[in-house]
Amino acid sequence: MRRTIFILFLLITAQVFAQPQTLKGRIVDADTQEGVAYANIGIEGTYYGTASNLQGFFELKVPEEFYGEKLYVSAVGYENVTFAVTDLLKQDFNRIALKEQTYSIEGIDVAAQSRVLFRVIRTAAKQVPAIFQKGPLGLTFHYLETMQVEEAEPIIREAIVDLYDEAGYQNPSITDAFASRNYRFTQVNRNFEPYSFPSGQTGFDELLEMDLARLSNTIFAEPLLNDFDLHLEGISAYNGDSVWVISYKTNQPNLAHTGDFYATRLDGKMYILKSNYALVRNEMVIEATKNNSQNRSLFTNSQEQRQVRYHLTSLYQQQDGKYALSYLDCDKTYANEKGEQVSYSRKAGVLKRTNAPEKIVGRDYFENTTYIESFWKSFHAEKK
Repeated sequence: MRRTIFILFLLITAQVFAQPQTLKGRIVDADTQEGVAYANIGIEGTYYGTASNLQGFFELKVPEEFYGEKLYVSAVGYENVTFAVTDLLKQDFNRIALKEQTYSIEGIDVAAQSRVLFRVIRTAAKQVPAIFQKGPLGLTFHYLETMQVEEAEPIIREAIVDLYDEAGYQNPSITDAFASRNYRFTQVNRNFEPYSFPSGQTGFDELLEMDLARLSNTIFAEPLLNDFDLHLEGISAYNGDSVWVISYKTNQPNLAHTGDFYATRLDGKMYILKSNYALVRNEMVIEATKNNSQNRSLFTNSQEQRQVRYHLTSLYQQQDGKYALSYLDCDKTYANEKGEQVSYSRKAGVLKRTNAPEKIVGRDYFENTTYIESFWKSFHAEKK
């Protein structure tokens, strides 16, 4: 009898230990300690993995057969790192810091380098219709908008947004993007009640205009490319491949070159894969004397936004062999009409991509969606 009980105990114990264990943690930049969005995390030599969220947090359930393997972490512009799975499982929470990685390019002739970089960017722009997803294309975003006036309580709008793109990336241009893209807010969670049209207005539409590959504007517009000064900062490892890291700026910071009516400065940096010239990341820092509160590309007599400075980021990822937008953000500061300092942040991460989307007509410039508590409880529980 005791022998039988002992055997049963061993069987139950084996089953308990055979259950998958969950790795939890956050991927951060080693210098800034800020979260690294959409870093790739997985078991070496397998397709088993996940990605970090907008703030760099991740979870990965690891089956027992992978306990003896290595976990890799990679992100564009950073050194790849690996860890023993067993070491990570010992911790309740793992903070993984990634270091930027570039290789020396000293000794390359500046004039020759410039010619090469113009060719790289021109080729990347022309490659978009071939290697990016064609339409109809559906994207579901998690959108987070935060505005804070000096030390006041921040105003927050969180939403799920469905976007329908009839053409996808097959004919990238500003006019085609406007004609082909429609979206609607399906779920909204906010800490304020809109009391007017301006307070109900979202910044999602302007954020979409920062999708460089889709709009093919600013530095991706071939007639404007020669107006930019280019510099190769290095070649960085990325997912078993490597990327050109190209910084750029222009001495003509007008509407055509920046997308901003009142811009006075533009500095940017883009990451282009060497293997296929895919744009995987673009960043821009723009300064402007003022902005129209409805859209940075519009004229205004208002002083609602003055002494403007903002940082834009767009990321692109491959799925089923084709690239598409995966993340957008804009962190902005300005002085309002009262001279108060305002911080305004918008972030949109793609939750789902589909090639058979439901068609959407129109755009929700002003959201008026009912708050559903059960949805947001479930949504946030899944993201923990």
